[in-house]
This record gives sequence, structure tokens and C-alpha cells, in this order.
Amino acid sequence: MSLTQFDLNRDVTTAGIVSKTNYQITSATAASERSLNAFVMESTSTGFLVNAKGTTTSTPLSSAFRSISNYYFSSSAANIVPVAQNNVTTTGIARVVTIGRTTTDDAILSGSVTAKFSFGEITERIIIDQPEQSISASIGRKGDLVEKAQPTNVVGTVFYDTGTLVFHGGDSTRNTNFLVDSSSGFVFGTGATAGTVAINEVSFVSLNLIKRSLFFTRAFNRDFNYTNNPTAIQNAALGSISSNLTGDPSTFITTVGLYNEDNDLMAVAKISPPVKKDFSTEKTFSIRLQY
Repeated sequence: MSLTQFDLNRDVTTAGIVSKTNYQITSATAASERSLNAFVMESTSTGFLVNAKGTTTSTPLSSAFRSISNYYFSSSAANIVPVAQNNVTTTGIARVVTIGRTTTDDAILSGSVTAKFSFGEITERIIIDQPEQSISASIGRKGDLVEKAQPTNVVGTVFYDTGTLVFHGGDSTRNTNFLVDSSSGFVFGTGATAGTVAINEVSFVSLNLIKRSLFFTRAFNRDFNYTNNPTAIQNAALGSISSNLTGDPSTFITTVGLYNEDNDLMAVAKISPPVKKDFSTEKTFSIRLQY
């Protein structure tokens, strides 16, 4: 084995490729398959979360509320979140949709969220996102959730990097009030029945950042021309090789290994067929890693 060191400015290039996936969730079954969950949370309730399928979980409603309040809204009082319309008044109830990392990948694409709800027996309402320009160091990018037909009607907040939609506002006169009590529920597939908040659809685009590095491994004319095979050693004490290998030596390159600073082998590239190397030739192998 022979080693050489990369010139990072010359021999290594790295780029990012973004892939996008469209999702349209319209049922409790699809929500479960895509790790999407929906629930009502209350600050003072002694009950437990009910998931998107309508099944009661072991997570207390109050614990969920404290987690959302503290993490996303930095609330010093663990039992309130700001009302979406003004971020001044507060509420002790909200509705949440969480999307698992296996579905969101690296993030939700800003501007891609559409959610459709039925409030009681009222005609379906469509909610979309309006991205904010600022980025928080702790929670990343976020945007407002607004009624499509009335964009000034802010009903919640979407946190793109974590795949979380918090509905903590709404306008009763617009039949988009997400602050009604937990008995109204928040599940898929219930239909427009009296006294319920039904989720008809949640659509979005996920982003997957694929990093790609290209390593140019170079064998110059004076490099890698002598074999390291132990059988070629003529005098072990002197480290000399057999005389019939010194006149016009050549080797065949079959493998390229990439090592880190601690000399740990990180990646292996096999070359087929083997490439002949001698003093009259130079070779460059480009190795692409995608991760």
C-alpha cells in the first residue's frame, strides 16, 4: 500500500443537490404511513393526547402543551402560547400537526404547505403558509399559516425545519377558529359533522439535501511504480527489492482507499480492470461520494 496526501484546494470539491418530494395526506391511514400526527393540546387538561386516527395515547395534554410552548414560543409561562393573530394575547389551547423526520427529510419547502379543514358543518377552509424572511438560531425557519381566501386571517405557525404546524389562532367570523375546546377533536377523516374540527388534507413538499464530494486521486509519473508485495523484497534488512523489478518497474492499480487524518480507512473504490502504472504514465482517478 502506498499513500499520498490530498491538496484540499485542488483535489476535493463538494456540492449539494436538493431533491424534492410531494406529499398529499388525505386520510388517517396515509397519515400513519407517513409518520404524520395531529392532536389537540391544552395547558390545564388532565386528559391524554388523541392522535390523528382518534386513538388515545399515553402522553398527557398538559405535557405536550408545555413542550410546544417552551420550545417553539420560548414562553416563560409553560401554560400559554401567543394567539397567532397578534402574538400578544395568549391561549391555553392549540392544535398541532407533526410530520416525522422520515417524511420531512431535511425540511419542509417554504411556500408549499396547504391544509384543508372542516369546522363543524361549515364549508371547507383552505390554509396555506406565508414564509418569514428571518431565521431563528434555535428553531430555524418559520412562517405564518393563513386562510387562503383571507390572508390577513392568521391561524398558526409552521416550523419548516422540524415539520411542525401549530394552529393557535383563527377567526370565528371566518369559521376558522382553532381555539375551540378539545372536545371538538382534530382528526383525519371525520367529515364535516357538527362540533368537530376535521382534517381533510395536509399537503407539502419535503426537501432532501444530498451532499456530493468528488476526490481527484492523482498518481504522478514518479509515484506508485514499485510493488509492495512482500515477495518482491530481496534483502529485508536493507529493504531492497529484487533486481529484476528495478530496471523498468510497473504496477497495476486495483484499489483506491480514502483515509482520514487519523489514518482510518473511510471509503474504498475498486478499479476494474486494473490500470497499469509506470514512470512514463500518470493517472487521475475521480472518486465520487454521495451522502
